[in-house]
Parts: sequence; structure tokens; C-alpha cells
Amino acid sequence: MSYAKKGSLRKCLSDISKFKWQDKLQLLKTIILGLKIIHESNLTHGDFHDGNILMSDNHNELFITDLGLCKPISDSEVNEIYGVLPYMAPEILRNKPYTPASDIYSFSMIMWEFTSEKRPEIIKNTPKCYVDLMKKCWDSNPSNRPTIRMLENVISEWIRCIDKYYEMNSDVKDNYMVDANNQLLKDDMCEFVEANKTLVQEKANTSIMQSHSQAYYITRKCTEILAQVKSDIIVLEKTEIIQRSECFECIVKD
Repeated sequence: MSYAKKGSLRKCLSDISKFKWQDKLQLLKTIILGLKIIHESNLTHGDFHDGNILMSDNHNELFITDLGLCKPISDSEVNEIYGVLPYMAPEILRNKPYTPASDIYSFSMIMWEFTSEKRPEIIKNTPKCYVDLMKKCWDSNPSNRPTIRMLENVISEWIRCIDKYYEMNSDVKDNYMVDANNQLLKDDMCEFVEANKTLVQEKANTSIMQSHSQAYYITRKCTEILAQVKSDIIVLEKTEIIQRSECFECIVKD
């Protein structure tokens, strides 16, 4: 395997957020193709986040790493819970089995970071079609999330259409000509072209990302943390029930 001089994807987010959209999409497609190999081998990654993706010096190669929690899709046993909380799907936090859809949720967080290098804001001028796909990927219901093959098809079509647009309009400004029969695809392409026009201003306004001093971006055991959260929720619910019952016992006399 080649040496990944750029380090983790997380270290490159500041640069990537300033890329043209066709370059962002190409990076996302490369990530998808790597994850596709895992899923089509009937495996789940189990710890998918930007710290486990390495980049080559020219950004042309990406490597998905840290497969220590990778396991067969058929393995539904849940023991300890490990991960980086912002990338963990809701069903994992509920102690449900890890599935390919859980990896897709994690991928949506990377899509989010590509827009502005940070969460939770979706910055202005992000193409609506991109936002819609991202939201499908982080749907709270795993069965509503697209498969890795669906993601590959959608993003590949976006790249093809944008490349064709710039090929046909290299010497023309503001004249949307594209060889595409699908009107929806044409609309999506126009959104990316318009978003590219705003990149100069966004680059000037982009601030350096600062992480919270207590934020964790490395994999760690979360079982005890989640158990404590559930315990706190139960205590709060019991307190609310007691308070409500005490109110019922109050009698207002004339």
C-alpha cells in the first residue's frame, strides 16, 4: 500500500471544503468505492469516520483503514460499543446490531463535513440535491437510507453531468448546455455549477476549524458512557412522574 502523506481525511477537511464540487464528489465516490468493496464482501466496517480514511499526497488515492471492528453482516451479536459518537448511527446508540446502513449514516457525516469542514451547519449555497441525499443517508430509520450501490450511481451521474457541462461550455458563461435527457439531473447539475461560482467568496469567509477541548475524534469504548446517559434519562423520567403525581394530590379549596 502507498504511503498516505496527507494523513487522515480529517486533517484535510480545511482544504477539501474549498474544492470545486466536482472534485468533492470525486473524492466521495472514491470513498464509496472502497466502502462498496467491504459491503459486497458481506462485511460492515463498524467504525467508519474521517480519522479512518487516509489520503495520498495528490488527493487522488484514499485508503479506508482500521478494520479492527469489521465483521460479517450476518453477525448480529452486540457486545461492547465502540466508535466516535458523532459518526455513530442512532440504532447503534440504542444497542442494535451494526449493519451496512450504519456505515451509510457515518458516510453522511463525511458528506456534511465536505460542505464546510464542520458540523452541524449546512452552509448556504450547498446544492439542494446534495443536501437531500445527505439527509437520506442520515435518516433515523436504517431501512430508509440508500445502499452503497445507490450512492455510487447517483454521485457518478452527478460527476458525469458536471464534467459534460464544463466540456460543452468551456468558453461560454451563464449558458447552461448539457447533454442530459433527465430534467431532474439537469437541475442537479445547475445547482453544482451555481455552487461553484460562490466558492471564491466562501473561501474568503472560511474560518479555521477549532475543536472543543473535550471533543473526542478517535475510537473509544462507549458502552459505559451510553449506559450512564440511559441511567440519567431514567432518573429524569422518574422525577417527572413523581412531580406530576404530587401535583395530582394537590386540592384547591374555594
